[in-house]
Amino acid sequence: MRVSKVDPATAYAKRAIGNPTELQIENIRSSMGFDKPLLVQYFSWLKGLFQMDLGKSLVSGYSVWDEIWKAFPKTLLIVGISSIIQFISIIVIGSLMFILKNKLIRRLFKVLCIVGISVPSFYISTLFLDIFGVKYNLISVTNNIGFKGSIPPAICLAVFIICFYVPLFYNGLIKESNEDYSMYLRCQGLSEFKILINHLIPNGILGIIPSFLQSIGLSIAGATVIERVFSVPGFGYLIVNSVIERDAPMIHSTVFFLAFFIALMNIIADIINERIEGERS
Repeated sequence: MRVSKVDPATAYAKRAIGNPTELQIENIRSSMGFDKPLLVQYFSWLKGLFQMDLGKSLVSGYSVWDEIWKAFPKTLLIVGISSIIQFISIIVIGSLMFILKNKLIRRLFKVLCIVGISVPSFYISTLFLDIFGVKYNLISVTNNIGFKGSIPPAICLAVFIICFYVPLFYNGLIKESNEDYSMYLRCQGLSEFKILINHLIPNGILGIIPSFLQSIGLSIAGATVIERVFSVPGFGYLIVNSVIERDAPMIHSTVFFLAFFIALMNIIADIINERIEGERS
């Protein structure tokens, strides 16, 4: 933002005045504190953070807090729905790969997972919107709010995570099936299906839960571009608009909360991982 030729003061002056003079831009820059060294601006913002005062948006004029709390629930809804889709899909697809003995089908699943990881989420979102929104008119192209409107972006957000974790979960099932307890269960006469449902899947889930929780934090970041494609007025949409409009107070605060949420999910994942390791030991 500082390297750009259009700084926050210039962007604000053009929106407010239309064709501002250099003197008007300098006066705005001075009144907003953008003329001070970056280190001074940073500590000034940090002081405001501890006082729960993040300033006002340079675009809307409303409090940054109000703008964030208005947008964040929409993103949490998308991420929540996406996480449920991810979790169910990982278990179902991973289990199918384990059950099916056909090597060709397993390789097909692995190829699809590689494709799903490789294709950018914004391309998947655009393609999804073009097919189901424009061509078949099954979903709304704009104003995707509420539970129903959150499902399409949630599906697109889930693709990468599903394709990333399915091979991990499948490998976990293979590993668990080769453990001693699996052999003892087979000796007791339990079918492979019962062993899978009652023992392998629960232990396989425990193996991916810590890193899966970390991915939920990253999904907040991943929703940024997807919300823009689906016109969801959520947290990610707010970040992109703030960057485009050079809305400095909003950029500082949204990036902070994004980092805070990712760090929080990492901490929770570490705590759960320690407990799982403690129980296993």
